[in-house]
Amino acid sequence: MEIFIETSALSYLLSQEILKKEYPLKVISSYNDFEWPYISFPELITLGKKKLFLLKHQGRFFRPCPGTKNYLCCGYQIFHFGEGCPLDCSYCILQAYFNRPGLKVWANLVEDGFQELERILERAQREKRILRIGTGEFADSLALESIVGVAEKLIHFWEEKKPLAVLELKTKVCPSEKFFVKFKSNPKIIFAWSVNTEKIIKEEEKATASLKARLESAKKAVERGFSCAFHFDPIIYYEGAEEEYPQVLEKILNSLPLEKIAWISLGTFRYPKELKEIAEKRFPQSKIYSQEFIEGLDGKKRYFVEIRKKLYQSFQKLIKETKDQVTFYFCMESERVWEEILGEKEYNSTKLIERLDKVALSLCKSAE
Repeated sequence: MEIFIETSALSYLLSQEILKKEYPLKVISSYNDFEWPYISFPELITLGKKKLFLLKHQGRFFRPCPGTKNYLCCGYQIFHFGEGCPLDCSYCILQAYFNRPGLKVWANLVEDGFQELERILERAQREKRILRIGTGEFADSLALESIVGVAEKLIHFWEEKKPLAVLELKTKVCPSEKFFVKFKSNPKIIFAWSVNTEKIIKEEEKATASLKARLESAKKAVERGFSCAFHFDPIIYYEGAEEEYPQVLEKILNSLPLEKIAWISLGTFRYPKELKEIAEKRFPQSKIYSQEFIEGLDGKKRYFVEIRKKLYQSFQKLIKETKDQVTFYFCMESERVWEEILGEKEYNSTKLIERLDKVALSLCKSAE
């Protein structure tokens, strides 16, 4: 990993800490002036996964999840610490979402970002409004942790401020036990893993941890007094998928105390149409874009609803058996799917937000 720090970012705490670790790095005048080779954009994405830039962020750090239109949204909030991911999944939307290559972390995170976050949390506390906050929307929450230590700073922030909020750290890597023992027990901290079948992990999720390793890491988190969560997203259709996905869910349910699982989400493969060309050039061996797709109400390519239902129905038995102990929800799905799969009639985003906020409030109370 090559590390670059903008001159304007040198004075910030995050930059100073990285300088003390004596990583090989270079100081640059500006990311905008960085000279990338004249290669195609898909090639730049691959090259950029080996280059980390510490920049001064000029925008907001706290923002709502971009979600999607015309499908149910969970009201998730994002603490935006950086952009890009060193892992390399063939379906990753970030390949098309950003037009600037490289991994970027905001050096002024503590000085400016934490102040903004504190103001938001204090206002929510006054209004007695629960917040569900995560860092895994535009970057893996833990993949760069050994270098930048952002998750560690946020966990300590939660210990100190004791906000009426949960912090979800979503990842596909596996911290060692040494990482978890740094912190006090806190059920408000949710370590969350994106999960998939062994086939998809092996074929479509380069540089990520195995399913077994993810579950072992989740056990370590729970043993240290944290909560955990799992996201089946994206669920990808292939021959045998309906048999293999429920097996993954069964492993999760059999591996962990159910009361320690905050929630489990389900979402089938969907993507903006501009992603296909980029991904197929970067992952020519992948077959996941060769299925038939329709354009959804949000403009994204999606499986036909009957295929989506078929995939969700494979989970139905296990969901029914454990729904009184574990909170399940669909990510970016229609009211029709909620009703036909879970029997939730006239379900909407408001009800989904209330469902997840109730879980978050329970975790906050258990931390008191």
